[in-house]
Amino acid sequence: MGAAFTGRVYMKILFLGDVVAKSGREAVIRNIKPLKSEYGADFVIVNGENAAHGKGITATIYSRLVGAGADIVTLGNHAYSKKEIIKNMDLCPSLVFPANLHTSSGAKGYVIKDVYGTKIAVVSLICEAFMCEVEDSPVNTMERLLNQIEADQIIVDLHGESTGEKMIFARYFADRVTAVIGTHTHVQTADERIINNSCAFISDVGMCGAYDSVLGRDAEEMINRHIHKEQTRYTPATGPSIICGCLIETDDKTGKAVRIERIQRRPSGSY
Repeated sequence: MGAAFTGRVYMKILFLGDVVAKSGREAVIRNIKPLKSEYGADFVIVNGENAAHGKGITATIYSRLVGAGADIVTLGNHAYSKKEIIKNMDLCPSLVFPANLHTSSGAKGYVIKDVYGTKIAVVSLICEAFMCEVEDSPVNTMERLLNQIEADQIIVDLHGESTGEKMIFARYFADRVTAVIGTHTHVQTADERIINNSCAFISDVGMCGAYDSVLGRDAEEMINRHIHKEQTRYTPATGPSIICGCLIETDDKTGKAVRIERIQRRPSGSY
């Protein structure tokens, strides 16, 4: 890793966390360009794994996110929840599937983009703790991918429950990747840092979804399910959304991260 100097000083990468259902995706679609302008972002990554009614994504939703300004859309454990996406992968060239999840033909575990002469690779991986259907550990998979990827900067979307597992992964690969950004829990953590003066890290970047909810899901339904033991269907919450993400700044000369900033925008009047 190590970019040729392009005349720029820093690359600014905007990462928006798990987009949940209609409330979240409409908020993200409205706000990508304003956020990109506000932070001077050169490149935008959006985790869209809950974008279609709370589970999975469709080609249409992918196209809307890209049309709104997302350069890359990453997925997670619900990557294949909407079977339609398997038939339409060729319509989604910037969609990144978890590289260590059971895979379908045509699914890409990383995508490389050229941004002002700098090659940025975006990788999607799933943790092992409390997760299902992982074919190999994220560490083993990342080692294999590092032998394939030819890029100046590598951003990893690490999708999982365990903050500890994410921290271990980030520290192990800190000198070989530019950033490890945690997703999946929908709760933004306050542990952003630069590891080894090299790698940007946050355990979980948080969600973009209905603020008055349980992780983006209808709160009353969740109470009925978990406390009253009622059979329920997955019902996404509605209403104004919180937008969570982070901004990563990287050095064009070295490809290393120099700064990470949490972003959290709550609906007006919320506390």
